Amino acid sequence: MEGRGGGKDGPGLLCRNVKVSGRRTSLRMEPYIWDSLKEICERERLTLNEICTQLDERRGEANLTASIRVFIVSYYRTASGNRGFSEGGQSPLLRRAMDDAVPLD
Repeated sequence: MEGRGGGKDGPGLLCRNVKVSGRRTSLRMEPYIWDSLKEICERERLTLNEICTQLDERRGEANLTASIRVFIVSYYRTASGNRGFSEGGQSPLLRRAMDDAVPLD
């Protein structure tokens, strides 16, 4: 289900359902965040559900939507530091962004 938020959620938030670790959940984020996440999924050849599941498995007590936002910033910062994105296969960029955004204990 998709819709624009209003009132207490603020303007312009989109609610989308994703499967995280096999369970359905709703995430409410800004359209720009959804677009960025979609682009990362395409670059890494992973589904939205796969990336959200990876983040969910690592986040501990942190909020999933906050973890996604930090992951996106980390992904693009890492890419700019590496002078661009690598092509073909799963890049080390994805692993580095995951490690920076949500370190494993």
